[in-house]
Amino acid sequence: VLPLSQHIGAPAKAVVAKGDTVKVGQVIAEAGGFVSVPIHATISGTVKEIATRPHPSKGRSPAIVIESDGEDTWVELSGRSKEDVEKLTVEELRSIIQNAGIVGLGGAAFPTHVKLSPPKDKPIDVVLLNGAECEPFLTCDHCLMLDMVEKVLSGFELVKRSVDAYKAYVCIEKNKPDALKAFTELLEQSAFSGFELVPLDVKYPQGAEKMLIYAASGRKVPTGGLPMDVGCVVSNVGTCKAIHEAVYEGKPLVERAVTVTGAVKVPKNLVVRIGVSAAELLE
Repeated sequence: VLPLSQHIGAPAKAVVAKGDTVKVGQVIAEAGGFVSVPIHATISGTVKEIATRPHPSKGRSPAIVIESDGEDTWVELSGRSKEDVEKLTVEELRSIIQNAGIVGLGGAAFPTHVKLSPPKDKPIDVVLLNGAECEPFLTCDHCLMLDMVEKVLSGFELVKRSVDAYKAYVCIEKNKPDALKAFTELLEQSAFSGFELVPLDVKYPQGAEKMLIYAASGRKVPTGGLPMDVGCVVSNVGTCKAIHEAVYEGKPLVERAVTVTGAVKVPKNLVVRIGVSAAELLE
């Protein structure tokens, strides 16, 4: 069940109809404006209906319901070499990110291409990778920083390039020494210039944007203001991993890592296709 409202901004507009056959990664809804992104099928199968369904934050919302064919057939993905990516313009990078349906995966779900398109009067000189989990029991970002550290750093480098920042802070809490070690080793052997690892004190809510910016750079975002008001852009670990996959692998956003914890028998982190029910994750 894929709601047409999946982010802050205008809802997407369905471009499929009941009975259509779809593949994983196929566009099933187009962006409804600039502050919007397309939605892609996350399983292959048949469009069962387009109907109003329960929504986690809006109560109810129009949604596209796909019945799986069990095949998990993907559209053809067109990847890019490092040489090809280096030739991309900033505008082309932002377009790829938008067309891949990428929104901030740290919680707010703000369309990423908009965040990477600041007005000319608010230039960005600092980007921050948010490796501080926003809640004490969440560990999905921690897992990504261990299992997919190369993809995370590669995506973060594309964020830096997209806004032409000169400084990049990799912000990770001190209670994740294995993640700090993984990034230290990667930065030492990589040709990334302007990157600095920032071990953060463990305190709540360290992962909140304004807290993170102050802790890493000393800059204070004004009340009611945005990070761009102080020349900053913050990007979540999962978002950066998704940016790498979109740009290098041609893969749209169809899944994310989530932590299932609390009153469950076996707490764990799962890579989940978007549209799966919470009840199924709890099972």
